[in-house]
Amino acid sequence: MSLNEQQRKDLVKLYWDKATMTWDELEICEQTKRWNMAANRMYYALYHAVCALMVHDGHPVPKHKGSKQVLGERYILTGKMPTEYGRLYAQLATLRERADYDIIFKADEDIITSFKPRAEALIKFIETAVL
Repeated sequence: MSLNEQQRKDLVKLYWDKATMTWDELEICEQTKRWNMAANRMYYALYHAVCALMVHDGHPVPKHKGSKQVLGERYILTGKMPTEYGRLYAQLATLRERADYDIIFKADEDIITSFKPRAEALIKFIETAVL
């Protein structure tokens, strides 16, 4: 699917709005101590931000597993993004999968607060690129 410049800008805004709304939901999860849901919302905020970045740069938006690969190939390996952000994105994807599907795993406040500042830094990095 080929987008013109206005369509691409509109789609970037939609993805970005979804990312910021999802980040706000993370805050609600923290207030209510819903740590597994907080892990989910943190990852999805980043996923939507990454989608905004890919659309902004004219790349097709892949599904979750593919987004890690495209992020690595087009941003990490090319030096457009620090390596640590690629690792962080992969770690948060794993955390989200565990929080959503592993009935034994329980995220907690320490896990969320250890990831949150780095996730916020990645979102701000992407925001600088797309807005």
